[in-house]
Amino acid sequence: MQRLVWITVLLLSTLTFPGELEGQIWPFRKKGQAERATRDLEKRQKEAGQNQGNAFNPLQPMGSSRNFDREDHIWSSETAYISNLYTGNLSITTPSRLGIDRQLELQSMLGALYWSPNLMIKKRWHSGSWWWATRHGAYFPSHGLKWAQQKGHHAIADTTVSVPQIIALKNELIVSKPFFSEYSCVTGQPYLIISAGLSLDYGTALSTNDLSPIDEHLLGARSTALNGQGLLVIARLRADARLLPDLNLEGGLKYFSGQNNLHNVWEHHAAIHYFLVRNLSISPGYILSIGKLGEANPALFPFFDITWYFGQKPRRPTGLFGKLGY
Repeated sequence: MQRLVWITVLLLSTLTFPGELEGQIWPFRKKGQAERATRDLEKRQKEAGQNQGNAFNPLQPMGSSRNFDREDHIWSSETAYISNLYTGNLSITTPSRLGIDRQLELQSMLGALYWSPNLMIKKRWHSGSWWWATRHGAYFPSHGLKWAQQKGHHAIADTTVSVPQIIALKNELIVSKPFFSEYSCVTGQPYLIISAGLSLDYGTALSTNDLSPIDEHLLGARSTALNGQGLLVIARLRADARLLPDLNLEGGLKYFSGQNNLHNVWEHHAAIHYFLVRNLSISPGYILSIGKLGEANPALFPFFDITWYFGQKPRRPTGLFGKLGY
């Protein structure tokens, strides 16, 4: 009878205090003590304003795997930087790009120059305190000129003449100087990049060419190459800066001088890059064209771009031969 009473008391205690007995009755005792100790430690750390961050990178939890998200967004397509292998971006109004080798990158203006099929390849020759690269490509503006002619845009293409097949070749030298800060030790990326470029674009027609120079801002600055009428020289200076982790700023100045341009033209542009998420940015800005083209001088135009970045930053060299993992 006494044994039955003790069993009854034990069962009632288990139903009434299950959480307490779990930590006291074997085999739950060690597990319950460890859980309570962990909860108490987390509670004390939270009250003290501490976190579980990595001592070398407070943003990365202790014990978590390495983050391979890209951090090279500040390096635009107009710098001497080459996208890592299998990484790149898709953009509406600026060059889309794809890294095809550790020193080679494919580029194409898929949005802004959809009417002029184009393809460029950029090669990095040197990196360090100074970076320099060359960019070579070709574009074919005949289709766009014929479309403008059909729509009656006389300032772009005279409707009384035929548009020949035109090929324009681009050869450009790009030099970039990155500047680093203490924060760069964490990301490995600069906070400011100054770039300069000198481009020689040569346009030629495959048949008789009676086109007149384009008398419009933006296109008129590039008229010599687009119309297939000789050499166009473009000199430019550009700055890319990181203001906040999710906000970059760009600005630049270009000078156009063409054999058959109506006038030499200066262009100034500026834009901000705001990252909605880690790999998607929007870029509102403006372009100011200064030159005797069209009906206004100077002329101000809005600018907008959307860019999606894909791929990951490279792993560290692994294995006997130091091969990079992707």
